[in-house]
Amino acid sequence: MVSDARWAQSREVGKQGEESFVLACEALGYRCRKSSRQEDIELHIDYWVTRPQGETSVDVKGQKKNEEVWVELKNVRGHAGWLYGYAGYIAFEMASLGGFVVVSRSQLAELIEMTVEEVFVRKDDAYLKLYQRDDRLDVITRIELSDLELLPTFKIINYAPSNSQVR
Repeated sequence: MVSDARWAQSREVGKQGEESFVLACEALGYRCRKSSRQEDIELHIDYWVTRPQGETSVDVKGQKKNEEVWVELKNVRGHAGWLYGYAGYIAFEMASLGGFVVVSRSQLAELIEMTVEEVFVRKDDAYLKLYQRDDRLDVITRIELSDLELLPTFKIINYAPSNSQVR
């Protein structure tokens, strides 16, 4: 079971990641609009980002471990996880790269579906295999930065200059 302190830490990491993402986008001249509570919870969309190419939706994932990403296929209630949400893009904070790795959510879903072995394993063995926490209905897998680099939409958005000095 996850402690209250661990949940609080995870929420804070997510909040800081979202704030850094907004600053990084604004430094590029993009506008960010926070999603509604319903869009966030039900659609897995954190922000609507307006770029010269138009508006797109983004789900932001705060920094957990460098160059390691846990992908949620099913959430703790057993429903579709953020991988199958409605965000156009997923932004993973990667401080080791000085910003965010951004990829198409649909391309990431295709990659996961083509490469992840459908066998449940222990957490330590979950690279490109499935993992489910005790007493939870979630299904997750671990991938690496090198896997994200295979996607055609792979892009790095650097921290905003004023933000990078804080880290």
